[in-house]
Amino acid sequence: MIKKTMKVRENTFRKLEDPFENGAAKKYVFYVKVDDVAEGIPMATNPRDQKLTSGVATAIKESLLSNDGYFHLKNRGIVLSAESVHYNNKEKIATIIFSDELSHGNIDGGHTYKIVCEHKGENLEQYVQFEVMTGVEDIIENLAEARNTSVQVDAKSMAELAEKFDPIKEGLEGMPFFKRIAFKQNQISVDDETGKKNKMIDAREIVAIISMFNISLYDALHHPTQAYSSKAKMLDMYLKNPEEYREYVNIMPDIFDLYDAVEMEFADAYNAGGGRYGRKKYAGYKDGKIVAKSKFGLNKMQYKVPDGLLYPVVAAFRSLLVKNKVTGKYEWKNGVGPIDVWDNSKEDLVNKIMNFAASIGDNPNAVGKDSNIWDLAYMTIMLRNMP
Repeated sequence: MIKKTMKVRENTFRKLEDPFENGAAKKYVFYVKVDDVAEGIPMATNPRDQKLTSGVATAIKESLLSNDGYFHLKNRGIVLSAESVHYNNKEKIATIIFSDELSHGNIDGGHTYKIVCEHKGENLEQYVQFEVMTGVEDIIENLAEARNTSVQVDAKSMAELAEKFDPIKEGLEGMPFFKRIAFKQNQISVDDETGKKNKMIDAREIVAIISMFNISLYDALHHPTQAYSSKAKMLDMYLKNPEEYREYVNIMPDIFDLYDAVEMEFADAYNAGGGRYGRKKYAGYKDGKIVAKSKFGLNKMQYKVPDGLLYPVVAAFRSLLVKNKVTGKYEWKNGVGPIDVWDNSKEDLVNKIMNFAASIGDNPNAVGKDSNIWDLAYMTIMLRNMP
């Protein structure tokens, strides 16, 4: 358990109850002076790596150091997930408890947090907004992703307007999940049978998953870890040359069929090898009840499988690709599709991934960012399928 305390600007602490009658989530919002921001807040829940030399980070730093008194208004602030928040109204102190390293910590505003911590003690008359949520453990992965989409969504919408997603549409049109892909901001789709809104799939994720199979850019020594940690960068890469992605048209359906198969069978493959996936905190297992649906096939699942485990496994299958010199398009070596290879190697591959994950703390977010695990998965598939 990690406990952090911060002195709150007087009269700024607000507690918001969940608007739904049985909702367990709560939100706390308050301002903290820069010098009073607590250091050491857990960061494993943030899907982004914080690069403090980026343009975004530079702009945040300049805004902070301007010392104009408007930082709390110009900056989006820091968003946290926690077990609980207690406020001492007399002392104006907020105490935040982080008890689960998989679900509690920084969700959004990682750049802001690190930059603020770097400039504590400089007597800046600046405040930063904190937004702390409790009771959101079950949706932490989706919540973290949703909170990190503002810039990317705008870029995505502009790309759709310029018809730059046409290569992807060509490859995936006709797939069952195609109508659920959100190519622009606030796009919705309605289920034909129930009339209810479908759960949408962000086009950035589609781009990231396809990009993991770019054998011109990634090989046995270089892995597409950014597909997991920064979908914004993958979208930027895509937008530099969308036409290049027509090379994937023939294999795009196979990629997403593979993803669905891995997601549905990952836990069973681990259990078949003697593991107990249901005991993992992130599994969400509840006595055999349905706790999730697969991302693309919407198949019912008894276990949740985080993206941090799935991405390195799925990406490993790019070792099976070659580019046809005549057509210029990607195809599978010797005509053997990835599902067949997955069927023959899943227990070995999944157990290696899970054992490695356990050695670094069983944190799926850390797994998704660890290039060593991507390398392990890639080499496993490559070596098992060498002639």
